[in-house]
Amino acid sequence: MKLKFRKILCPIDFDRISIPAIEMASEVAKQHGATIYLLCVVPKDRTSLKSDLEEVAHQSLLGVARKWFERKIPYKILVRAGTPAKAVLDAEDELGIDLVVMATHGRTGVKRLRLGSVTEEVVRRSARPVMTIRPT
Repeated sequence: MKLKFRKILCPIDFDRISIPAIEMASEVAKQHGATIYLLCVVPKDRTSLKSDLEEVAHQSLLGVARKWFERKIPYKILVRAGTPAKAVLDAEDELGIDLVVMATHGRTGVKRLRLGSVTEEVVRRSARPVMTIRPT
């Protein structure tokens, strides 16, 4: 059975460790003729600050997409408000995503327990394949 990835979700948080995930999503998208859905999750906020955060996130994602994907790979920009893992899982379902490509800090032990891991939660709860990329 050969998998065909048409829709790739790549959640990023603008941390430097997001770059390898962006590069990997780009390579997989080229091989499969896929569209990349670049996602940023902002905190849920009931103030007017939420719309400002969403606009900044949207513009930042647009800059990333133009740098990495423009004229090479079809892409869509997504900004969601909420908790990161839930937003990723919800986006998978809503968009019919075939593959999730995301970075992981690779923390272990007490650091992982204290800080938690969005990537780990997505891997455990996702119904789709999740490719995790550790920074080198």
